[in-house]
Amino acid sequence: MRGGLPPILLACVWSLGIALLVVRYGFGPKGAWGDILDLAAMLLVLACLADRILLLRHAPRIWPVLRSRKYEFVLLALLVAALGGVLVGDEWVQDLMRHLALDSRLRLGIEACELFLLASIVVQSLRYQQNIFVRGLRPEWILIGSFALLILIGSLLLLLPRCASDPQKPLAPVDAVFTSTSAVCVTGLVVRDTGKDFTVLGQFIILLLFQTGGLGIITFVAFIAVTSSGSLPLANSVALRNLLSATSLAELKRHVRLIVAFTLLVEFAGAAVIFSSLPANDVPVRAACWSLFHSVSAFCNAGFALQADSLVGYRDNVGICLAVMALIILGGLGFLVLNDVARVQVSRLPLVRMIPAVRRYNRRLPVQRLSLQSRLSFVVTALLLVVGFVGFWILEGSTGEVGETWGARFWAAAFQSVTSRTAGFNTVDIGHLQLTTLLLVMALMVIGACPVSTGGGIKTVTFGVLVLALRALLLGRDRVEVFGRALPQKVVFATLSVTLLYVAAGWAGTFALAFFDPQAPLHAQSFEVISALSTVGLSTGITAQLSTGSKLVLCLLMFVGRVGPLSLVLCVFRSGSSVPYRFPDENVVVG
Repeated sequence: MRGGLPPILLACVWSLGIALLVVRYGFGPKGAWGDILDLAAMLLVLACLADRILLLRHAPRIWPVLRSRKYEFVLLALLVAALGGVLVGDEWVQDLMRHLALDSRLRLGIEACELFLLASIVVQSLRYQQNIFVRGLRPEWILIGSFALLILIGSLLLLLPRCASDPQKPLAPVDAVFTSTSAVCVTGLVVRDTGKDFTVLGQFIILLLFQTGGLGIITFVAFIAVTSSGSLPLANSVALRNLLSATSLAELKRHVRLIVAFTLLVEFAGAAVIFSSLPANDVPVRAACWSLFHSVSAFCNAGFALQADSLVGYRDNVGICLAVMALIILGGLGFLVLNDVARVQVSRLPLVRMIPAVRRYNRRLPVQRLSLQSRLSFVVTALLLVVGFVGFWILEGSTGEVGETWGARFWAAAFQSVTSRTAGFNTVDIGHLQLTTLLLVMALMVIGACPVSTGGGIKTVTFGVLVLALRALLLGRDRVEVFGRALPQKVVFATLSVTLLYVAAGWAGTFALAFFDPQAPLHAQSFEVISALSTVGLSTGITAQLSTGSKLVLCLLMFVGRVGPLSLVLCVFRSGSSVPYRFPDENVVVG
């Protein structure tokens, strides 16, 4: 849309904004150079303000401009509100200044302006990426490229001097790549203590990485596209629909809005519950930031914690444990399941249909039913939670590692049953578990979460189809059937392909770790490989001691586990067209 600053001048503004933020927060210049950067930040904010004013002034009607550029104007309104709060605020402003180590309200106002620049740059970057989707690239390439680009950007940002809390121990390049990969792939494996070795800036970058990696860059681009205008260009619409597997533009808009709104709602609700469960003597601003970090990490199934021992210190805090478990389960169910559940209206549920007041309403509308995808996801998830809980209770209940009381054992078994499949938090020392318990945890990690979720593994539906295929073989049936439905043959083929590729990647990863670090125990190496490939993040404690070669292998496994081994194969081998012939059948002996 024309009417604002010239495109070349606007591109210079965003480029200078990126350079300013990198120098300001990455290197932290003081004295005269710091004052120059502060003045430059104010000038860039004024340039953004001028662009918004010119857009409104040259527009025939103001409302279409506000609608198409709503995020830019919302950010501007938030900046004005923040600056007003800084001027008139009292106690909460002082708490925020102490937490951020700022010495004046002017400094806090400049920080707000620079945060506005950062948010504006992010919005503009997402808008520019829409142009990539209309160039005819295959969805697999866009998916892999977006994650690889995000990992690269995260690695460069984490290498900035002010991201490391100790200037004498800067982050090594391989550690920056490992941390960025672990965050983007929502794994949670760490080689540096997130709470001690990173500053607030470094922790904030890590949070942004696993938030963006959990939802995916494509989701954010689609959200900006479908909510900024009433209609999209045809090329953008088709590209985004193909990438998000939507059958229509209306379904695309509904899915994207539901994903983003539900994510924000759940994460803030989880942060509120965690905040209310913390001790009352904590500094409010610090406690709020701690709660939000762990809430986002739990929902994205990232497993990053601000303590070296994860959540072991909070094993007796029932409120925090319940909140984290609920967030992990919701994030691991997947957006396909959550969207399907939202589609089922409450008035159409069996128990509600018995109420006389809604019977007439129900006669006019058909009963909604959960899809086969959702029912399989729920059944397999519930079975895995029960199996994990019972198995952990039996194997570790008498060792004393999980606690002495029945209550401690119950919560330890329940928490590890939830987190072992996909997240990576732990309330017990994983390195002290028995080998049989580690094998159980490895099995849960292999299965993982549900499809199109923030978790990894071969996925619950894949495991369910494998079991159903075995059941059909034992019963002598030639089709895989469940819940009154028959699964297409291509679904069974895809299930077998995903499982075979996962096994091959796991074997190759274990072989590579044994080659680079032969001194490490084989069970610890296998556990580390499966944790990385399933993007879980649990570890027996050998991650930081691994060699550079092993760390790079784990980075590759985390990347493969996040984008999916099948997506990588499809990028290399283009699917062929169907052939107009069929070969005759001939049996072979297997098993």
